[in-house]
Amino acid sequence: MKKIAVFAHDAGGSELLLELLNSSLHVGEFKVFCTVDSPCKKLLKSKKLIDYQEIIKPNREFVFEKLNLFKPNLILYSTGWQNHFEYFFLEYAKKLAIPSIAFLDNWTNFRERFSYPNKNWKKNLPDFIATHDETSQSLANNFGFSNVVTIKNYALQKQLKEYSNINTKEENILLFLSEPTAKVAKRTYGDANYWGFDESTVFKTILKSQKKLTCKKVVIRLHPSDEVDVYKKIEPSITISSSSLVEDISRAKVIIGLDTSVLYLAFLLGKKVISFLPSKKRDFHIPVPKKNQIRDLENIDISSIETRLPKNDNFGIEFALFIKNILG
Repeated sequence: MKKIAVFAHDAGGSELLLELLNSSLHVGEFKVFCTVDSPCKKLLKSKKLIDYQEIIKPNREFVFEKLNLFKPNLILYSTGWQNHFEYFFLEYAKKLAIPSIAFLDNWTNFRERFSYPNKNWKKNLPDFIATHDETSQSLANNFGFSNVVTIKNYALQKQLKEYSNINTKEENILLFLSEPTAKVAKRTYGDANYWGFDESTVFKTILKSQKKLTCKKVVIRLHPSDEVDVYKKIEPSITISSSSLVEDISRAKVIIGLDTSVLYLAFLLGKKVISFLPSKKRDFHIPVPKKNQIRDLENIDISSIETRLPKNDNFGIEFALFIKNILG
């Protein structure tokens, strides 16, 4: 049986890889490597996948020791902004000539995920780069990445199925999908205000534009790496969601965020979504209509925001077929 090592840290990449694991248990023996304080560890617990967990220390020697014990035939990892611990797994894979696959869970900063614009950033490229829809596939190809593969998004498929079974009624709620913008900008570019805005200015603008967005109540769905105090200092009475993602989407009348993939999910589910980036220093990447990509909420016409009939996107190949093709 094939042994498949998985490393994930950030919530988005972890969700992607853990649902791939859940749908591919017949493919081989999986082991999920993660740090003790990571979103991945929390998701392993909530998804009842603790049996696959292997806690690591974030250093090369420890990672190599754990991988030597497992002896993987394939290494999968997610790419993120909080750290680059995945490079330990990539180095191990290259050293032992083990196939490696990096999974892109969003549509932003494709090259930066591999440490571009550092001079030697291409050394951080794996054997394969996995995308999950036509937009990300096209972006990866346009950047000149070789060995781009498009694997089915099992996490998205699960969310679409869960939504079809939910009975939560829509309310007059504006759902704000938060993002730790300042942290991302600081870590990536060394400047917390690199894009000319942060999560505080975005939230203040949303509150100011609440009437134009035709919603009586604002609810925040907090990003796992975000901090509630940022928003409570601005509006102490704000509601922070504790519901599931599909419940939040179902309940909301309008959903607003920056670059989160949840906007894409909500759009597929027929919801009215807004990708809001109040500065031209940051580009739109979420594959929603241009009318839904907004720079200025002050003059927004909510009636112009496009919706679509719910769609069950099922793009990409089965992971099992991909494994068969590369490992036999």
